[in-house]
Amino acid sequence: SSVPDSFHEATTMSPKETVIDVAKARQQHEYYVEQLKKLVDVVQFQCSEEFPDGVYVEDPAVVLQNKAIITRFDHKIRKGETAYMKHFLENMGMEIHEIEKIDPEARLEGGDVLFTGREFFIGLSTGTDKRGVETFAKVFSEWPVTAVPVLKGTGVLHLKSMSSMAGVDVIAIGDTPAGNEAWKVIESEGSHKYERLAFPDDNAANCVFINGTILHCSREDYPNSMHVWESIRDVPRVEVPNSEHIKADASLTCPSIRIN
Repeated sequence: SSVPDSFHEATTMSPKETVIDVAKARQQHEYYVEQLKKLVDVVQFQCSEEFPDGVYVEDPAVVLQNKAIITRFDHKIRKGETAYMKHFLENMGMEIHEIEKIDPEARLEGGDVLFTGREFFIGLSTGTDKRGVETFAKVFSEWPVTAVPVLKGTGVLHLKSMSSMAGVDVIAIGDTPAGNEAWKVIESEGSHKYERLAFPDDNAANCVFINGTILHCSREDYPNSMHVWESIRDVPRVEVPNSEHIKADASLTCPSIRIN
């Protein structure tokens, strides 16, 4: 999706005086899309100007193979995004499952869903609850699903605000109270053992690993975490500036959704 003119009204945990530079946010997103196009086919989804957060297509749906689950937001301002995403995925021939119709009280946001290639870890956050995890597990019953805590009061919005896949069986995750609490569950309750790549900054651990290349945060955004990315010698890496989207609590995985 593209960055709407209304983006300055995006939902955020940042202080009210935080000013988002919409033009710069648009430039950063265009660079992000440009880098993705070098690695994979990209279809750009157009969302309405009435949805300031519409560029973050990761949240309204989770897709794996030919199956898609349409999530359910607690934020009123974001509820309409799911209808746009449902229509888009239906036109692509996806098998659609809607949280709203399965359990109208369940809450689930795509930013809480981490797929490792072997199983799902789902964050219990302000946007996702146990009923959301249980409903997700019913839809994707062929895969192991484990709920992971997202500590409140740490500035972490979703599970993927502090974690992501950084390689085959490699999980990048914050070396912080929130990240360490999540890692305990991933390590003890997951069905597979993973290598941990630990970061001083939670959001710096969010990256896009695709076709053997990592798109990760820029030095400007997270200088204290760059040494971790630089320690990876055998995988191509691309720094992607994300300052304006960070102000809207967004990570690098937020503006894209993978369709296999």
